[in-house]
Amino acid sequence: MKNIFILISLLYNVSLAIAQTNYYTTTKTFNEQGYIYQCDVDTESGDINLYNKNNKWTYIKQMKKGTNTPFYVTPENYTPLYVKDKNETYNDSIFKVIVNNAFINYKGKMKGWELTIITYTDSETGRISEVLFNFADFTPYATIPVSVYREIETKLIGLKFTLTPLAKTLNYVYQWWAIEPK
Repeated sequence: MKNIFILISLLYNVSLAIAQTNYYTTTKTFNEQGYIYQCDVDTESGDINLYNKNNKWTYIKQMKKGTNTPFYVTPENYTPLYVKDKNETYNDSIFKVIVNNAFINYKGKMKGWELTIITYTDSETGRISEVLFNFADFTPYATIPVSVYREIETKLIGLKFTLTPLAKTLNYVYQWWAIEPK
């Protein structure tokens, strides 16, 4: 009886270890069904960037259009880039719903861990055009398959913001959220 209990315990622990597969241990490309994602891993810090390979703004500095002048928001020069209106209010609430729904099968696993989601908004249309996910390799986010991140991306792409005149002078509008799925 004792041996059976030990065997069951070992099998259970093996199943947990398999379920905790870290998909993002090295820099690589994921060729999935109809989309390609890039995973860039900083091996020194354990920082992971996961994004659609078709993104054009990833690693491109936010700049004033027609110049080589990077644009950085600092506490000293802070000027809003988004108008606080019904679009922003809706996007903030739908953003949380999208992320929570995507992680519904992992409920509880993410408790205490934030995922950073970076969006790149088209400065001509005000619509989110690209998404990048950032997380550390030791967090539960490293055990989530690419398909979950793709689900979030496809639902965020196209959300519309009202941009300020300053935002319209930039090549894109950068925004990030740190969110812990509930």
